[in-house]
Amino acid sequence: MYSWYLDAVSANWGAAMSDDLNTLFPISFTVKLGVKQFHQAMFTRQFDLLGQGFSIHKVLSLLENQFKFVQFRSHLDISAIENKETRVYQSMNLKDEYQNKYATNAKRLIKKSIKNYSFKKVNCIDELIDLVNENVAHKIKEFTTENIIKLKNLMIAACDNDKGETLAVFEGNEIVGAGFFLKDKSRVTYLKGASTDLAKKNGAMYGLMNFAFDSYKNDYEMFDFGGSNVEGVATFYKKFGALDNAYYNYIINDLPVWFNFLKKLKRQ
Repeated sequence: MYSWYLDAVSANWGAAMSDDLNTLFPISFTVKLGVKQFHQAMFTRQFDLLGQGFSIHKVLSLLENQFKFVQFRSHLDISAIENKETRVYQSMNLKDEYQNKYATNAKRLIKKSIKNYSFKKVNCIDELIDLVNENVAHKIKEFTTENIIKLKNLMIAACDNDKGETLAVFEGNEIVGAGFFLKDKSRVTYLKGASTDLAKKNGAMYGLMNFAFDSYKNDYEMFDFGGSNVEGVATFYKKFGALDNAYYNYIINDLPVWFNFLKKLKRQ
């Protein structure tokens, strides 16, 4: 997890660090009415312990001392936290013969998309954000105006640091679909994508994913779909032969009674 990434998605963040600065655990937090809370930052799947200078149990001790509410996700299976939920994300190996693993429906829609559209790497983010606003935001409650600004800032920061790029679907000269992909070491991660309803029906996102695999297979080993516990989205990824990987969502709630009461009043 890079500092520029956290700068883009979290107004307040820090890290638990070892004395030699070689081990850290990222922390994104808010302070409301004087109460500090640690929440997993938007557009981050998980925070993990980076390095071996101290244990996750030392991190937990620090978190419980510093924050009245803790919510984070990690691939670490931490038995000390009772409130734990298993989640999954999907990935595939680009060095395998991945096209042989495509579902029949995926193959058909890829062929259809290739007939109707062209696929290119582009230096544009605004068009993708427009597609997200018009075709995705109203379907996902977390996609508030504030969070879409964070998404755009993250894309800009990734491009500025040569860690991300946009691949687009064209119908003639018009962009009708696009996706943003993060690149790091041996892994490519699909951050977010969108298309018009008509392009979606014509298999544009299937074609875009196939184009992405072909574009990245020589330089990267793993393709990370970003993951989803939403059955329909996970099914889409699995049609390319993607496999589930487990990680965990943890909650430690020690919020004062008066704070919980005010939260309930606000929701009414």
